[in-house]
Amino acid sequence: MKSAVLSILTGLFLFISPVHSQGEGFTFKDSVNTLYDKLFEELEENYLHADKVDWPSVKSYIKKEALKSGTFQKSLATSVKLFDTVQGNHLLLFAEKDWYKSTLGKQLVKDHFNQSLLDAYSNNRGFETKVVDTSYGYVLIPGMLLKDATTAELDQAAQKIYDAILEIDKSNDLKGWIIDLRLNIGGNSNVMLAGLYHLLGNGTLLLDLDSNKNATTLTSLVDGVLYQNHKVNTTVKPTSKPKPKIPVALISGILTNSAGEFVLLGFRGRKNTIVIGEESYGSTTANDLYELPFGIKAAITESYGTDRSAKFTKTVIPDIEVIKQTNFENLSRDQNIIEAIKFIESSQ
Repeated sequence: MKSAVLSILTGLFLFISPVHSQGEGFTFKDSVNTLYDKLFEELEENYLHADKVDWPSVKSYIKKEALKSGTFQKSLATSVKLFDTVQGNHLLLFAEKDWYKSTLGKQLVKDHFNQSLLDAYSNNRGFETKVVDTSYGYVLIPGMLLKDATTAELDQAAQKIYDAILEIDKSNDLKGWIIDLRLNIGGNSNVMLAGLYHLLGNGTLLLDLDSNKNATTLTSLVDGVLYQNHKVNTTVKPTSKPKPKIPVALISGILTNSAGEFVLLGFRGRKNTIVIGEESYGSTTANDLYELPFGIKAAITESYGTDRSAKFTKTVIPDIEVIKQTNFENLSRDQNIIEAIKFIESSQ
């Protein structure tokens, strides 16, 4: 680990295509103005707290700071000052060589981690499904961001999750499932939720609220299709009847962020469900990606994300707290898994 502060999004770029950093024929000043004018335009129109920002003053300040940087690449870092200035702790900028986010989020240091969790994160442990102790399905869903993916690619990624779960379920007599989100630092929550259709079944999962806490978007699953309001977002093709009542234990951790938290929220209110582990990171506002000049993208916070009851919480607090007792090397000795098995057994 190069720094005492652990970046919450390092390793998120699992599926990102390269982009071009600056348009040909543009001067440095023209490039900066072109990029930031478009970023300001999108923020003014879509940012959740846009009406609380003194945009003329912010624009003047940020452009001056960006032009001081000397190069277009260095000017991108000024977006951090922009995000901090407008109190956008979940705003991000994605470029070819780097990404930029607000410094207002929780700062995680090595002492917050036990070694097993830190090793699994550092080694980019990927998606997996398996059976624990012969009777319990286990699915590890890390962060996954399909930044430039088509609808077909989103569907394919969700189908991969669904098929892996179903293969385990059909081949074993399982008493329940454990969904491990401790390495889920964010990405495409809709892909994850659609992929978990076999355990969620049909119904409302999430609600988005505007700045006045009025509901604007309802996310639901119906026969493998994830809708936002009435618009199809992500689709899996079910090959078996879902099991929305089978016991499910979700494991949360200090890295569980953004999309990982939305998976927790999507299960909140489901019967025979529990959350075990540590309080989540705290990015339960909903972002969408916007195209900017030169192949750059901005993740802009548009709404508060809530469970199906429209109750907003900045973080997700586990039902059973387990602190720094991760053991990815031997899950049967992982206290989170031990508590999950206790819950599943008590639900029989």
